[in-house]
Amino acid sequence: MNTFVALETIINKPELLAGAERPEGLGRTGLLGYFSGTLGLFVFLRIFSAVPPGVMSFSMVLLLVLAANFFFASAIHLFMDLTGVKGSASRLFLAFGCSDYFLALLVPLAFFAKLHILNGFLWFCLCLLLIIYARVRLVRRLYPVSVNKALLSVWLPYAGFSVVFFAVCVYSLAWLIWLVI
Repeated sequence: MNTFVALETIINKPELLAGAERPEGLGRTGLLGYFSGTLGLFVFLRIFSAVPPGVMSFSMVLLLVLAANFFFASAIHLFMDLTGVKGSASRLFLAFGCSDYFLALLVPLAFFAKLHILNGFLWFCLCLLLIIYARVRLVRRLYPVSVNKALLSVWLPYAGFSVVFFAVCVYSLAWLIWLVI
């Protein structure tokens, strides 16, 4: 029950995130958020047969989510530190775990998408936008910055990851064409 109390405290009193002491139960709540969000994402992907079944597959998705969020939190903290704003990277990482609870919404949305009532890709993108919105709000609470700077800091790691992904895709395509010719 302590997890729900910590989540209620983060929602109702977000100024405690930036306080001198870390809110009680933030670590457990953040890690449980990563686990439940990844479970929702895994079930969503499993319903559409995008990932293989099994505990090992879920573990790989969980490790990928943890690694990506660790990278995003560290990149945001580095950006904030370079611009002269002080905050805590560990609290940011754990707070991002609290925002991953929204990924659990993907499970009922996947059932409706499988019944062709809803478009699965549209609701997946809307769920990701909801998570990004929650992360912008959390960055604003942890670091005393404006909305624009918080939005920029949250979008920069995603943009960097997208640029690297597309560069690898273009390089792979060029390499494939070179192999054929």
